[in-house]
Amino acid sequence: MFQTHQKIISLEVLDIRYPTVRLGMAGSDPRHLAPNYSCVIPILRTDDGLEGRSLIFTIGDGTQIQVAAVEALRRFVVGRSLDEFIAEPGLFAQALTEHHQLRWLALGTYRMAVGGILNALWDLWAKSQDVPMWRLLTSLSPEKIVQCIDFHHLRDALTEDELLEMLNRRLADRTANVARLQERGPVVYSTAGWSGRPLSEVHQLCSDLYSQGCRGFKAKVGRGQQYDRARALAEDRAMLNTIRNATGPDALLLTDSNQNLGDWENAASYMKELSEFKILFIEEAIAYNDVLGYIKLREALEPVGIGVAGGEQAPDAVTFKQLLAGGGLTHCQIDGARVGGVNELLAIVAMAAKYKVPVCPHSGGIGLGQLVGAMSVFDQAWFGSKGRLLEYLEFLQRGVFVHPLEVRDGCYVLPSAPGWGLEMEAEFVARYRYPNGPDCADSAEADRVAVEQPGAPPYVKFWKV
Repeated sequence: MFQTHQKIISLEVLDIRYPTVRLGMAGSDPRHLAPNYSCVIPILRTDDGLEGRSLIFTIGDGTQIQVAAVEALRRFVVGRSLDEFIAEPGLFAQALTEHHQLRWLALGTYRMAVGGILNALWDLWAKSQDVPMWRLLTSLSPEKIVQCIDFHHLRDALTEDELLEMLNRRLADRTANVARLQERGPVVYSTAGWSGRPLSEVHQLCSDLYSQGCRGFKAKVGRGQQYDRARALAEDRAMLNTIRNATGPDALLLTDSNQNLGDWENAASYMKELSEFKILFIEEAIAYNDVLGYIKLREALEPVGIGVAGGEQAPDAVTFKQLLAGGGLTHCQIDGARVGGVNELLAIVAMAAKYKVPVCPHSGGIGLGQLVGAMSVFDQAWFGSKGRLLEYLEFLQRGVFVHPLEVRDGCYVLPSAPGWGLEMEAEFVARYRYPNGPDCADSAEADRVAVEQPGAPPYVKFWKV
């Protein structure tokens, strides 16, 4: 790869809040009763006109905290050259993640801010080569991939030498897989069965997507099960029957409870009640960091053929290491904006490959498809496509992004735009930029809608609505 000499001269941070609650409950789940799909957009600019973007997904209130966290990293990146990052991406990532003052904040908001900055740097790198992100990632040499990763807390599961050997053995496969993925990209599934979404709307959407070649459909389950189990199960059965009736016997059914099924024993008992639907997996049945619970849950559900997916809210590679090495997952869900950017995602994908757990990324949010789409191509280029599915949302693409995602015959179409393809339409930004956009989300409205939802927990009475 040729060297560049761009100096980073500015960081701009956008706060975008879209009123998803007005979309007929699209985006709602058992724990996030009425989310407004929002995002923080870090934009790095260079002295020769390049613009590197990334995206951190949020759901309304709290976005301002994420903005402040990204702003706090300004002094570490503005004034640096892109060459410095390209030469030593792993050390550059560690310089942010392990900063002796900021690291005290640990995971969550701070880690996501680091990921936002790093992903914007990767965007600059791809644009300096004039290639889409999937092309940059799949062109990295085994040595460069190893150089990107911080192995400090991972060597008991995966070492530098071990990963280098894994990748070198697959060089020929990578070439063939990239060619195949350009013809037919990663297989997608649709998250259509949002909590509280009208069943008529779910039926129509699933029917349309099925006719277009989609063969995987996910439903949210377990809303309010801790207060009224019979009502929750009836609601879930109605949703799953609607999806099945709208599609066909070859369609895969997936489920997600957003950590709402309590402990592993309750989760196992609840999901066994739905085993008649031949469900591929239950996603985030329990707390994202309940490693022991995931192991027990996987063992309990194995006899009824239901897999266990997790990782959407897992905040770092160490959490994934425990889930993967401990045998708690049948499907690994990376999120492009949750951990410390591409560098940490490379580590997670590599560990999943070692433990033979297919990567099925989470992209249930605005812009997440652009991030994990490229990571999914990287994973499947090196490690194959068997058992792998990529989540796809049909809304908040056209009219939002200059380069919207495309799906053809149930598969993700590899994009051609340089970088992540996260540039937004100017009109969309003007309408939904917080706080002055005329149509940006109203947090009080979202709380009012949430409080009125069936199965809303008792504590919502303390929310100011």
